[in-house]
Amino acid sequence: MAPLGPPEANRCDILLTVRRRIAFIDYFATHYRRRLYEELAQRMEVDFYFFADERERYWNRKIPLVEAGEFRRVELRRYRVAGEAVMPGLALELSPRRYDAVVKSLNGKLMLPVVYLASRARDVPFVLWTGMWHHPRTTFHRLTPPLTEQIYRSSGAIVAYGEHVKRFVVDTAGVDPSKVYVAGQAVEPEPFTSVRPSRNGSAEVLFVGQFEERKGLAHLLGAFAALPELPAKLRLIGNGTLEPEVSRRAAEDARVELCGYVPQERLPAELARSRCLVLPSITTELDREPWGLVVNEAMHAGVPVVTTDAVGAAAGGLVEDGRNGFVVPERDAWSLAVAIRRLVEDPALATRLGDQARQDVQRFDHRAMADAFEAAIEHAIAARR
Repeated sequence: MAPLGPPEANRCDILLTVRRRIAFIDYFATHYRRRLYEELAQRMEVDFYFFADERERYWNRKIPLVEAGEFRRVELRRYRVAGEAVMPGLALELSPRRYDAVVKSLNGKLMLPVVYLASRARDVPFVLWTGMWHHPRTTFHRLTPPLTEQIYRSSGAIVAYGEHVKRFVVDTAGVDPSKVYVAGQAVEPEPFTSVRPSRNGSAEVLFVGQFEERKGLAHLLGAFAALPELPAKLRLIGNGTLEPEVSRRAAEDARVELCGYVPQERLPAELARSRCLVLPSITTELDREPWGLVVNEAMHAGVPVVTTDAVGAAAGGLVEDGRNGFVVPERDAWSLAVAIRRLVEDPALATRLGDQARQDVQRFDHRAMADAFEAAIEHAIAARR
C-alpha cells in the first residue's frame, strides 16, 4: 500500500475539489449580468436570490431582464416596505449548514442590513459587492456612513468594481486593502466585436443612457452648441425624466437627433455608425457613475470613448486619456467640446484610438470577474476560520 502524502498536501487536494455553496443576492437579473451568473454557477453551487419584483422604473421598464439561464434562481416572497423592495424570508435561508458564504451587492436600503445582520447572527461569511466610490449627500444618506463603513470593515471580503472603488473603501472606511478584490466590469463582447465602425460619410457623435441629471446631458448639449460649425450629428439614445428638457434643447439645433429607446440587439449597429461615444456623467447628491457598461460595449465595437472623470470606467482604468479615448473634467463643457472636435475632425485619430480600445477592453471579461469573486469568497471563509 502506497504511503500517504503529507497531511498538508492532502488538505490542499481536498480544498481544490470542494465546490463552495454560495448565496448570491442581487437586486434583479438583467441581461448584462447573465454571463457572470453563469460563470459563477459553473465554478460553485450558487443559489441566486433577486429581491426586487422586477417592475422597477428603470429605462422606463424596457431594460431586458434575464428570463432563463444556466444558473439557479431561488424564489421567495417579495414585499414593499416604504417603497423599498425586501425579501425577509431570505434571512431564514442563510445557514452555515446550507451555505459556505453569502455575497450581497450594496444595493437595497432594507435588504443590505437584513442580509448583513442575518449572516453575522448565523456565522456565515459575508462578501460585499460594491461599485460605490462616492457617498451620496442626500438627507437620508448623511445618516448612513457609520453603518456603511461598519459593513465595509466587518465584511469577510469586498469585491469592488475597479481600483477606484477599492481606493474609496480603503481611504473612507480604513478597510484592510488585502481583503478587497477588484472585478473590473464586463459585458458580453460578441455582438459588438462582430461589427466594424464605419469611417465613411458624416461623423456621428453618440450618447446612450438615461436622460437623468447624473448623465450630464446638459453639459453635452452645451458642448455641442459651442461647436456650431462642426460637421457632425449628435444622436441621443435613451429616455428618462429629463426628456422634455432634452427635446426642447434638441429642437434648437438641427444636428441633434433624439432616437428614444433602442433595443439592446440594435445597439451594435448604432455604435458602428458612430465616430465616438460620449458619456459625460457628473457627480450629483445621490450618484456618481459606478462604471458605465456602454463604454465597454463601444470599445468592443472599436469606437473611441469620451468620458468625464466622474465615470467609473475611466477612474477604474479602462478608458485612458489619449490612448483609447479621452477623459475630461466633469461639468466642463469646453473640454468636452475640444475632445469631440478632435475625433470628428481627425478620422485617423478616431481609428487609432478605437483600434486600441478594442484591444484594451479584452482584459475586462467575465472570467476575470469570477476569479475576483472566487478569491474574495475564499478570503472570507479563511478569515472566519
